[in-house]
Amino acid sequence: MVGLLFIIIASPFFADSKNIVYSQAFDFSQLDSIDISLNWENLVISQIYGEEISVEIGCNNLKRIPDVSADGGVFRIKSKPQKFTRGTLCTVYLYIPQDFNPQTIKINNASGNIQADTLRAQNSVAIGNVSGRTDIASCTTEFYNVTSVSGNTTLQKINSEYFNFSSTSGNIFAELSAGPLASSGITNISGKSQLYVPKGAALNLALFSISGSINNNVTTPSNPDAPQITITSVSGKIEIQQF
Repeated sequence: MVGLLFIIIASPFFADSKNIVYSQAFDFSQLDSIDISLNWENLVISQIYGEEISVEIGCNNLKRIPDVSADGGVFRIKSKPQKFTRGTLCTVYLYIPQDFNPQTIKINNASGNIQADTLRAQNSVAIGNVSGRTDIASCTTEFYNVTSVSGNTTLQKINSEYFNFSSTSGNIFAELSAGPLASSGITNISGKSQLYVPKGAALNLALFSISGSINNNVTTPSNPDAPQITITSVSGKIEIQQF
């Protein structure tokens, strides 16, 4: 009797927790950009092998899932206008083929989390998040722009010619794979700003804070022609490290 009771209780933990209610694949050969605009849904982006962009949406309310389309060269995911989302759980799973290299990737979210293992675009990657977390494990592009209001931002393996990261009260963690080729910056009002740069990277640092502490552990070669990274804060901490 005890063994039977254990099986009944434990079995839900092995069930599919994604609750997929939408699944669709799109040929990317005629697409040149990605545009995602969400209000409250979580977004998870993964890189895959294959020739199609795939989307899965897990939700407990089919009527409230975002609209998905691919036309005019743009792949879009957009939240539907709705008055209430309380009690609704929704996660968008986007699978991008590794051979797909769009011109631009644009992602906006209001309160949901954004997570990606790899983002790649020829011209720009732009991410805006209001209160949700943003976690990008790797990004390769020309211009990398990430903004947040109160959500924390973690950006790893950054390979971009120049970048701009900003937040009002959320923490920013940024790790460069290489130094930028043009002037770049991080702006934060009260959140902590952490920047990790490779040893020997050609760059100049300009650090400013009104009341927050500054901890600079980076030694860079003297090169007045190297691009400048400017980090500014009002009351948040600034920390620079080498690796």
